[in-house]
Amino acid sequence: MPEDPRDLADPDDAAEREGQAAGLSYGEPFDSGFALAERHQLTPDLLAALAVYGELLAMAESFEDSPDVRLLRGHLLSDIGTVQLAATDLPGAALSIGRSLDLVRGIASVPMGPNGRRLWQEVLLKTLLARVELLRRTGRFDEAQEAMDEATALLSEFDDLEGLRTAEIGLSRVHLLMDRSAWGAAEELASALLTDAPPTEPYLLDCLGVVCASTVRFEQAEDYFARAEEAYLTLGHHAGRQQVLSHRAYAALRAGRLDRAEELYAEAAEIFERQGQAEDLAVCEQARAAIAAHRGDAAGAAALTASSLARFQQVGAAIAAADTMLMGARHAYERGDIDEMKRLAQGARDVYQERGVYERCAQVDLMLAQTLEDNLNRTDHGVHERTSLANALSLALPAALTLEAARYDFATAHARSQWLQLADEAMQLVFRLALRGNDQGLIFELVEHRCAGASLALSRTSTADKAAVFPDAAMKTYAPDDDAPLTLGGIAAEAAASVGLRVAPPPKIVMSAEAGGRTALQEYVQAAEFRYHRRIVSEEEVPFCPPTF
Repeated sequence: MPEDPRDLADPDDAAEREGQAAGLSYGEPFDSGFALAERHQLTPDLLAALAVYGELLAMAESFEDSPDVRLLRGHLLSDIGTVQLAATDLPGAALSIGRSLDLVRGIASVPMGPNGRRLWQEVLLKTLLARVELLRRTGRFDEAQEAMDEATALLSEFDDLEGLRTAEIGLSRVHLLMDRSAWGAAEELASALLTDAPPTEPYLLDCLGVVCASTVRFEQAEDYFARAEEAYLTLGHHAGRQQVLSHRAYAALRAGRLDRAEELYAEAAEIFERQGQAEDLAVCEQARAAIAAHRGDAAGAAALTASSLARFQQVGAAIAAADTMLMGARHAYERGDIDEMKRLAQGARDVYQERGVYERCAQVDLMLAQTLEDNLNRTDHGVHERTSLANALSLALPAALTLEAARYDFATAHARSQWLQLADEAMQLVFRLALRGNDQGLIFELVEHRCAGASLALSRTSTADKAAVFPDAAMKTYAPDDDAPLTLGGIAAEAAASVGLRVAPPPKIVMSAEAGGRTALQEYVQAAEFRYHRRIVSEEEVPFCPPTF
C-alpha cells in the first residue's frame, strides 16, 4: 500500500517549488502525490500508481464543490485513465476519461487567470490525447481522428515554446497512422518529429522500429529498437523498455526467427501477466499461437488463439480481436473446418471494413484466394474449375494491386523495394491463377500493368491524384504537358528517391485505339479502388504500343 498522500511532501520538494513557481501547483499533498504516482508508472507499478491517485481523488471529492475542485478532480481522473490505459483496462479507462472530460469541459466558460487557464488547457489536452489512445486501441479510428483534431485546435492556444505538446500530438498521430497500417506516412511523420521533439524520442524510435519490422527492414528495425531501449534506460522508464522487448519479439517473428521470437514473447508474457496487462499478454499469446501453428502444434495453437481472442474481446480491442479471428480462420482451414474458416474470416473482415482498415480487408481477401488455390490443387473441381478460378482471381487480383500500391506511401526507394517483396507474393498468386486458367489476355494485361511501373513525382507531398505518365527509362526527365508535374526516369529516379521524393501511381494503359477503349485490368482496378479505398492508377492514360517485327 503506498504512503498516505498527506505524508508525501519531502521526496519532491524541488519539483513542488518548480510547479508553484510556474503557477501550476495544486499544493500539498497533491503535488507530491502526483510525483509519486508518476514514479510508480515508470517502474512500472501500476496498481500502486492507481492507489495513490485513488486516495487523492477521494480527498478531492471530499472538498466543497467549486471550479478549482472540479479541475483537480478532472486532472486526477485523467491520470487514472492514463494508468488504466497502460494497464490495458480499456473499459475502466473509458469511464475515467469520460468523467474527466465532462468535468474539465464543464468549467470552460469560468473566468480564470493566465496560470489557471494554462492549467485548464494542459489538463484538457492531456485528456483528449488519452481519449485518442483509447479510441484507436478500441478500433474507433474516425472518432480518434476527431479527438485528435480537437486537440490540435486547442494547441493553437498554447505558448508551446519547447514544443512538448506539439510533440505529444505528433506522436499520437504516428500511432494512429500505424494502427491504420499507413506505414509510409507514419514513418515520414515520426522521422520528421525525431529531429524536433527530444521529449518523445524513445517513443518515436520504438515506433520507427515497428514500422521497419512491419515493412521487412529488420536490420533498421533493430537499430531503432536499440536506440529506443538506450533512451528509455537513460530516463529510467522501465515500462517503455518492456514494450521494446515485445516489439523485438514481433520483429523476430516477422523475420522468421521463430526460436528467438518464442524466447522474447515468453519473457514479455511473463512480465505482462505479472503486471496484469491483459491486452499486452493477448498480443504475446496471439504471436505464440502463430509459432505453434507453424511448428504443427494444432492443439497448442488453438488454445493460445482462443485465450488471446477472449482477452482482446474482454478489453474491447476490436482490431486486435479481428486479427486473432483471422489467425483462427487459417487454423480452421488447416484442420479442414471450412465453415469455421469462412465464419471467422468474414467476422474479421466485417470489423476491418467497419473500422476503415482497408489494407487488412485486402489481406483477408488474399487469404481466401490462397485457400481457393490450395483447394483447387487438392481436389478436382471438374466443370466448376473455371468458376472457382474466376472467384479466386476476383479476390486475389484487386487485393494484390492494393498491396502493391501501398508502396506509394513510402518516401524512400529502399522502403518501397522492401514492401514490394510482400506485394510480389500476392502478385505471384495472381499469375499462378491466370496461368492455370490459360487466360492469355489477362496475363498480357498483367505484364503491361507491371511494366508500366510507377512514375516518380517531383514533390515532397502526395501527387497521387495527378501523376505524370511513366517516363521512358532512358530519359532523365519527362513532362507530358504544361499542367503535369515533372517526372524523372531511369537512374535519375532512384537518385531522387534517396532524398525523399514520392512515387506516384502508374498511368492507365489503354489497350484499344478506339475512344473510351478498355484499359489494362480495368475491372480489377475498379474493384480494388472501390473495395479498399486506395488509388491504383493515375488519371493519366498512355496507349499500348504493340511490338513491331
